[in-house]
Amino acid sequence: MIVEAWAKSDVGKQRTVNEDCYYVNSDKRLILVLDGMGGHRAGEVAAHLAMETFVAFHEQYASDKNKTSEIFDNYDPNFTYNANLLRQATYTANRAVLEKSVTDEQFLGMGSTVIGMAIEDFTVSMINVGDSRMYLVRSGTIEQISKDHTLAEDQVERGIMNRDEARDSQLKHILSSVIGVDSRIRVHMDELTVFPGDTFVLCTDGLTAVMNEEEILEEVLSGQVGPETIDRIIEEVNRRGGPDNTTLAIVAFLADDPEKAESR
Repeated sequence: MIVEAWAKSDVGKQRTVNEDCYYVNSDKRLILVLDGMGGHRAGEVAAHLAMETFVAFHEQYASDKNKTSEIFDNYDPNFTYNANLLRQATYTANRAVLEKSVTDEQFLGMGSTVIGMAIEDFTVSMINVGDSRMYLVRSGTIEQISKDHTLAEDQVERGIMNRDEARDSQLKHILSSVIGVDSRIRVHMDELTVFPGDTFVLCTDGLTAVMNEEEILEEVLSGQVGPETIDRIIEEVNRRGGPDNTTLAIVAFLADDPEKAESR
């Protein structure tokens, strides 16, 4: 199976600083999208520091699967080494951003979301913190794989609010877990088997605040998926006012023999 990945970040129409960033490694097996926050460029610092720390940790230990007792705060045997490594890289990034925040007054309170995936054979491992999202497009449908860490989503889980109420609530804008704000951090972790024809979309809320799932799906299914897909989506976000930075990555799994690929 062939893996293709593309990513792009855009400042939008109403911001002067881009506090988002992304990472796609050379073999397209690690993809990250981050959305910083904090103002006065602190969000930009938080996102890039989190990304750099995450990548350095992941690269150091990605090929050494005998380090489970040495590097992990806790290891979940229900998930692969790759998934646990993603989560531990997130913990490490959290500590780095938090340390800079509390030791440098100009960065106090800064933080970042992260959505990330690692690919090995036919398995995608993923993590997320905050409200940056991952979608899976498969057989003409779209499904959110990530979990929003917002007060609205927390209320839904507790049965206080239903999904429709959460969608219209101002609590959806308040994050309940974020990199760099607290030493305790909730990391959502998941894994799934991928098939030829699967497409993943990783994005910041600059996209999801403006376009809904069905609109994103329509763009992904409109023609051959590739960098032009990202350009179209960002152009549409900006046409609608571009209120925030928008960053997205698209990862496509293609059959070695295109005739064997399942319908997207």
